[in-house]
Amino acid sequence: MSVTLIAATWNELEAARVVLPRIDRKWVDEIIVVDGGSTDGTVEFCQSQGYTVFTQKERGYGAAMKEAGAMAQGELVIEFPPDGNSLPEKVPDVIKKLQEGYDFVIASRYAPGARSDDDDFLTAIGNWGFTLLTNILFGSRYTDVLVGFRGYRKGAYAKLDMTATGLDWSIQMPIQFRKKRLRVADIPAIEPARIGGVRKMRPFQTGVRILKTLIKERCTLY
Repeated sequence: MSVTLIAATWNELEAARVVLPRIDRKWVDEIIVVDGGSTDGTVEFCQSQGYTVFTQKERGYGAAMKEAGAMAQGELVIEFPPDGNSLPEKVPDVIKKLQEGYDFVIASRYAPGARSDDDDFLTAIGNWGFTLLTNILFGSRYTDVLVGFRGYRKGAYAKLDMTATGLDWSIQMPIQFRKKRLRVADIPAIEPARIGGVRKMRPFQTGVRILKTLIKERCTLY
């Protein structure tokens, strides 16, 4: 099955230089870099490597994923954060799991055998808490609903009602896959510390937005 990898960037030059070249072109058929307005040379570097690069029209992580997803030619789509928090070498494992018949696969930081080297106390509590809430409210068995490294079948994605434009995209997607009764799976993945750059996620503001999306999804009929 053909594979498109989507990498969202916003001033991630230091990490992109280290991480993106480690993605073997044999693993995927297409790499799309969607940029949020970098001014540090990220775009120029990615173009020099031959990646398809475009600047998103609407602000926000979810908006970037939606715009890039509409461009993707692959039957399988991999969302891969190129900030150093995800191991490129794990991409083939996500693809393999999708090829087994799953519609949605999460590279989980908290599945047995996984770990996060980037979590602090606040983010660990938030990730654990939102995953627990999702499982309680929607009867799922996820181990990590907020990690940005995941993959899905494009045909299955077309069945979802994705409206999130910010970082709440991360939680709306696993909820939607669960609500549509599609096949989902977690695989263990190590999360290294990010490389350079500045973390874009602001814990309180992002947490409130994620909670609102979770509540909205719970109040919406399946």
